[in-house]
Amino acid sequence: MPPENGTHPVTIELTEGEYVAERGKREVTWLVRINDAWAHISKWPSAEVARAELKSGMVWENRTTLLVPAGQRLIRVESRPAPYTQRDALDYLRRSPTVPRHVVRQEFRVGGRGQLLQKE
Repeated sequence: MPPENGTHPVTIELTEGEYVAERGKREVTWLVRINDAWAHISKWPSAEVARAELKSGMVWENRTTLLVPAGQRLIRVESRPAPYTQRDALDYLRRSPTVPRHVVRQEFRVGGRGQLLQKE
């Protein structure tokens, strides 16, 4: 996207992936603001996606390089299994065996030197 309001483009690298976690998996994804909607970072016009080398505890990991204007808005979404809750001995008959998820969304703005500034 072209720079707006005289801001200069900066290069940022974002990491997302799926990782082994207690009671399931932890997923990290990034969204970027394009016009008036949020889209996955791979949809950004200058996105370059590279698959990272797998290490212990990783299911997959991508490193995405973007050329964005300073001030660009991003959202980091992290989903992980929710903490264990005490259950009745017969709950497994009444509920599905899926583990509830805990999702955290953090909004960031890209600074003039490419740093990510968390929105308060």
